[in-house]
Amino acid sequence: MELEEERRQVDERLRVWPMGRLRSEGLVLTDLRAVRRGSYLGKAIVRLTAADGGELPFHRFTSGTLVTLCRLNPLSERTTEGLVLDRGRWEVRLVMDSLPPGLMEGLWRLDKGVNIVTYQRMAQAMQALYKDPNTVGTAAAGAAATGDYEGGNDDEEEGGDNDDVTEYRGSSGQEYGYGRGNAGYGSRRGRGRNNRRDGKRRLRRQQDEEDEDELPPGTYLTDILLAPASARVAAAAAQPAPLVPEVGLRWAAAHIAQPTDPRVEDPEMGLNLSQVRGVAMAMQHRVALLQGPPGTGKTTTIVRFIQHIRHTMRYPHPILACAQSNVAVDNLLEGLVDLGMRAVRVGQPVKVRESLRDATLDARILEHPLLADIDEQERQLRTLRQRLPSLRGRDRGLGHRDVSLLGRRVREMRAQMMADILAGADVICSTCVGAGGDTLQDLSFPLVVLDEGSQCCEPEALIPLVKACRHAVLVGDHCQLPPTVQSERAAAAGLGKSLFERLMEAGVPASMLQVQYRMHPALSAFPSARFYGRRLMDGVEAAMRLPPPLPLPAADVAGPIMFVDVAGGREEVSQGGSKSNRAEALVVVGMVRHMLAAGISSADIGIVTPYLAQVQLLSNLLMPHIPPGAPTLEVSTVDGYQGREKEVMVFSTVRANPSATLGFLEDWRRLNVAITRPRRALLLVGNADTLRKGDNTTNRTAASATTTTTVQEEAEAEVESGSGFCSPARGGGGGGGGAWRPALGSVGHWAAYMSWLEGLPG
Repeated sequence: MELEEERRQVDERLRVWPMGRLRSEGLVLTDLRAVRRGSYLGKAIVRLTAADGGELPFHRFTSGTLVTLCRLNPLSERTTEGLVLDRGRWEVRLVMDSLPPGLMEGLWRLDKGVNIVTYQRMAQAMQALYKDPNTVGTAAAGAAATGDYEGGNDDEEEGGDNDDVTEYRGSSGQEYGYGRGNAGYGSRRGRGRNNRRDGKRRLRRQQDEEDEDELPPGTYLTDILLAPASARVAAAAAQPAPLVPEVGLRWAAAHIAQPTDPRVEDPEMGLNLSQVRGVAMAMQHRVALLQGPPGTGKTTTIVRFIQHIRHTMRYPHPILACAQSNVAVDNLLEGLVDLGMRAVRVGQPVKVRESLRDATLDARILEHPLLADIDEQERQLRTLRQRLPSLRGRDRGLGHRDVSLLGRRVREMRAQMMADILAGADVICSTCVGAGGDTLQDLSFPLVVLDEGSQCCEPEALIPLVKACRHAVLVGDHCQLPPTVQSERAAAAGLGKSLFERLMEAGVPASMLQVQYRMHPALSAFPSARFYGRRLMDGVEAAMRLPPPLPLPAADVAGPIMFVDVAGGREEVSQGGSKSNRAEALVVVGMVRHMLAAGISSADIGIVTPYLAQVQLLSNLLMPHIPPGAPTLEVSTVDGYQGREKEVMVFSTVRANPSATLGFLEDWRRLNVAITRPRRALLLVGNADTLRKGDNTTNRTAASATTTTTVQEEAEAEVESGSGFCSPARGGGGGGGGAWRPALGSVGHWAAYMSWLEGLPG
């Protein structure tokens, strides 16, 4: 249903939408000049600029986005695919496997591509969920061990942030494959040809049978993932983690208790006691959930857990560390590399942070000592193949034999090279979708760590788990935004609920990280009380997060939070149904100009808004005020900024209407994300009357809805006491250390937040 909906939307916009709407929503760039500018890991870099030499208009082509290049119409022309390498105010750079003819002639059109591989990987994972991992690899072990593997070309680069599909090619353009079983990995399925006549027919039948499957190995967690009753799910998940050495289980038992003061630091682990308890929880149980509210150091906790279990506790197998987005995977990779872990990043290098690209599999391949030998063998192989048509009789037969033998030798060398790189790693890092690619196909990872678990739809989270996983650690925060689902039917069927949240509701062992290090204490006060039962503590003092010089409207206003009431603003609906508010946008532009004039770098400012039309409006209005050469000032939707932070955040709420309708702005998880991005200051711009009244009727009686004093008293009382807003998750680890789920208070969340803001000093 979700794939059908995405295809329907893409087809509609290409066939029905006028060019003006495509441009306004940032889905197309036209009238572009193209030129080749060097290469990147063997692929061409293409630089696109506006034909008039000016700045590019608003667009949504970011690093790693799959795009198509054509002249005028992608529906009637043959398009060429590429990936965005990076972007600037005057250019977009692409990485392309092949170049269209006449690249430097005429004008070009750039469109956002369609992601299909993600859905294919999710479908395979759901099929593999019912597969017995104990039966994988037995039939193909012989072919795999001899290196009789010929790399397939079944992975097309479909793009999207989650799509890490890649082909590993040498200078000859041949795909790298590998087929040797390694400890901790299982075996690799052979799809090659054996030229020994006595075994040729048997291996061909075996190959046909295997090609009918082509699924990942399966998982050992089906009793948890498929159990019909919550009690059975919780009991199975709470069992001791397999393959963890006994010393590790004893350490976990000694550190699992809820600490009296979670802020106390453990000098040996380099973590606070709340994080140490999370590591113990993850090490102790077959499946564990770590809830990481904003700024609590979940990435730090994950990398310390991986280091502790792999190096200190001598876990015997490489670990698969995944996340939903490339940004989160890069954060994990950076932390692991900084700790001296042998980490390898699988996926498209163009989607990897530039400073980390030396850790990619592609970069390791280019450094491997066997690569030069492989290139030489491939050169000889090409020469032999070119000679074959001129040979006759016995010489032709001998030539075919030599080609076959040399081809097998090349495959064996490729297999050895890939095996050396992957088997020598402590941890393999990938996006969830990338874990389902051909690079890791059929490899077994007994321990899987999944970050951003609450942002993945369940089929996506299954992709790394069906790699013969026996022990899983899911990290996320169900109090922030859930998976994005385009199809209403799919959402109604449950696709919008993450595996993390489902397991949380079932009572799987869970622990909450309780100490936040991001925000000024005044910024964390409301979300701590409203969404986390006032269990979110501050690990920083106000003096450590002093607000920078801000465009304050009055001298007596102080502190890190400011709300600007744009009473005269009105929301407008764009052609695509998104909303904007020009009056708010002009206020935001004025704020940014004052901050830049006060010496605040554009790199330290972030702007979020719920609506794409407001993102476009703000981007266009701000562009003339950013000095040439200055760092990019990021403008994004709230949903697109989850997991990010800046020194100063500006939040344009947009909604302003007589009926006080908030739409999806009233989602309490979106509010939580929006107000927890800043470190030092939060500037809110909106219509106070709309926000104050907008969601009152959802959670209040008509009588109390008319009394502002009652709303403020309730909000202040709840923030002060921390009661009434959260309830412990079932089976959340016991004591006070389990994960928490918010429960609605007696007033709407925006109404409570506005009342709380009005009660602040000044």
